[in-house]
Amino acid sequence: MATAAVQAVQAVSTGWLGAPWIIWSGLISAVVASGVAAFTTRASSKNSLRLLAMQHEHDNFEANRQREHDAKQKDEDRKATIRREVYAKAVEETHALLGYIGGLPDRPLNAGNDADGFQSFLKANAKIWLVADAEAAHLSRDLASDFAEVFFHEMTTSYPIRIAMEPIRRRREDIAFAEGEARRLVSQFTDAKARNASSEEQAKLGDLAVKAHEYVKALELAQQQAMGDTALMRMETFQATFGKLRPVQRAIVKLVSALREELNLPRDDDKFMEQLKDMERRAWTAVNSASGIDPPWPMPEIVEPD
Repeated sequence: MATAAVQAVQAVSTGWLGAPWIIWSGLISAVVASGVAAFTTRASSKNSLRLLAMQHEHDNFEANRQREHDAKQKDEDRKATIRREVYAKAVEETHALLGYIGGLPDRPLNAGNDADGFQSFLKANAKIWLVADAEAAHLSRDLASDFAEVFFHEMTTSYPIRIAMEPIRRRREDIAFAEGEARRLVSQFTDAKARNASSEEQAKLGDLAVKAHEYVKALELAQQQAMGDTALMRMETFQATFGKLRPVQRAIVKLVSALREELNLPRDDDKFMEQLKDMERRAWTAVNSASGIDPPWPMPEIVEPD
């Protein structure tokens, strides 16, 4: 009995597998601690990988969005550059056509194709139709139609003046030639007097010089008469064209205002329209004054295109 008790005490003190229990408790603690550390490390790594994946996904999303924004901005910048070039050229050609129409009465009949100025406008205006937003695109098509009516109207009404101007142009050349001949004869007459030429020679040269001056005066008188005959035709043509151009000018203001808005500039329609009305009044008064009409004739009413 005593022996059994002693053995039990020895077993307790010896531990498991011959190792004291105190050693086993240390080993178990170390194993548990290692397991907890491994689990913690694994969980931390897994969480880090998850956060890294989320960050990577977010970075990719932001990078893609930035690339899309940059590409869109590049397209917008390219479109803005094209529009600035197209609109600037179109406005330039529009005002060139206004001047071309105004100068048709003085355009020689053999100066080339009369439609060149109008065709240049149409080419530039068609590009607005291609690249502009809807409002400006529609306004550009309306303006082309309005200008076509005014252009062909001016071609018809200015034709009689252009015919009348042909002999006037030729007479200008005759006057320039006759003035040169008159100067030459005066120079010869002066030289004859200086060298004491015979009276007969001096008289002959003097008579030729007088006749040359009289011929120049006759040509100048005929020129003044012919110019006077065209004055009334010019005023009637100007009045008719002025009335037809008034709605066209208003269409230009609307179109340019719409184009300014597309270029991120203030439209300012009302102010531009006020300036147009003031310009019309000044132009009408100036032409009447140049024609000797004071006070000016009543300004023609706005003729809406058919």
